Amino acid sequence: MKKRILSALFLLVVCLTSGAFAQNVQVSAKMDSTNIVIGDQTVIHLDVTQDRGQVVYPPLFTDTIVKGVEILKIGFPDTTILSDDRINIKQDLLITSFDSALYYIPPFKYIAGEDTIYTNALALNVQTFEVDLESKELCDIKDIKKPPFVFMDYFWIVFIVLLVLTLIVFGILFYKRWKKRKDNPEFIPEELLIPAADAARKSLEVLNEKQLWQKGMEKEYYSGLTDILRIYIERRYTINAMEMTSAEIINSLKSLDIDKSVLLSLKDLMQTSDFVKFAKLRPGYAENESSIIIAESFVNNTEEKKVEENTAETENAEGQISEADSKQENLSEDKDSDSDHDKYMPKR
Repeated sequence: MKKRILSALFLLVVCLTSGAFAQNVQVSAKMDSTNIVIGDQTVIHLDVTQDRGQVVYPPLFTDTIVKGVEILKIGFPDTTILSDDRINIKQDLLITSFDSALYYIPPFKYIAGEDTIYTNALALNVQTFEVDLESKELCDIKDIKKPPFVFMDYFWIVFIVLLVLTLIVFGILFYKRWKKRKDNPEFIPEELLIPAADAARKSLEVLNEKQLWQKGMEKEYYSGLTDILRIYIERRYTINAMEMTSAEIINSLKSLDIDKSVLLSLKDLMQTSDFVKFAKLRPGYAENESSIIIAESFVNNTEEKKVEENTAETENAEGQISEADSKQENLSEDKDSDSDHDKYMPKR
């Protein structure tokens, strides 16, 4: 008990001791509060008064002052001019402690030339508090806080889910199409149900209604026109016209049974289209009007004749012939009957 009283009196005397003096340098230290609770914070104020131009080296600080007392923040020195010859420098240290005890903070050391100057010592009393575990329920210092939503944290999850869903949809569509072909071997895509010539004529009609060249869109007009013809030629003659140049298409058609004048008109149309698309040629009114007529003429002249119509015409002709034969036989029978009748008629 006596030792504790003597220690407390010693610390009190040390705290009340003024700062040391050496030459013209005066240093001191004081604390906002000498009594804190575990985990609480207080500030140590260091004060230096010296001549202007004089070099004084401050103490070197680490993360602790003494064992058990931690430095949380070291403030920047703040210089104040007192007069023409004197300045004052202040610096703050934010400290804390997590162990209850009475701490002795030794004087801080400053060096001015060959002299060492010390501040006064300090004392810090860190107190704990009693926790009644039986009567009070323990709780967190703060509520649990949810982290903010960041989309990039879930980007790959969303991407993989969407990718899987897309593959499933395409897989279902592919399976339905495959099953339809399997159940119906004669299944033909809808776009191929329309004869090539009819599809081409319909496309040419739609292109003509757009009036592209009348709006100054010659390139789009001739591109659409030649694309329609390429698709028609590809379906009609099984030539890969969409991947061929205009000259290659004409050379491929030369070996087929196509009228030379029709083929020559198609060649002129293809060349005009190439000049419009690649050489920025602007054809005249008459040439634009005749281009679609040439395309329609080529389709009409090369259209594949329907076998069913030919068969029907043949059957119709055969029916007419058989009908004529039957009529002829009836006439001959009538004539024979008339001759027999005349044989037995009385002569006048």
